[in-house]
Amino acid sequence: MTIGKEPASPVIIYHNEIRDNDALNQQPKGLTKREYFAAMALQGLLARQSKGSVFEFADVAVCQADALIAELNKSY
Repeated sequence: MTIGKEPASPVIIYHNEIRDNDALNQQPKGLTKREYFAAMALQGLLARQSKGSVFEFADVAVCQADALIAELNKSY
């Protein structure tokens, strides 16, 4: 899996018509870690700033999410 595309809160949804060991059947659903971190960063940015475009805030939030993921993936 690509870094940051792992599920933030994985949930596996099973369908009765597909066997339980089918790879398509066991794909995690929901937000990725990157999407979750970006949403949290965007929430903080919007709570403290009133000037700027939505697109600027979104871009900064995604950059912050990517920076957090990169930092978390460093080996110490």
